[in-house]
Amino acid sequence: MFLLYEYDIFWAFLIISSLIPILV
Repeated sequence: MFLLYEYDIFWAFLIISSLIPILV
């Protein structure tokens, strides 16, 4: 369960960092 949590954080960070240039 902890690994899934870390995995979600990793993907959330990846998606957010890829959306930032679009929003800015």
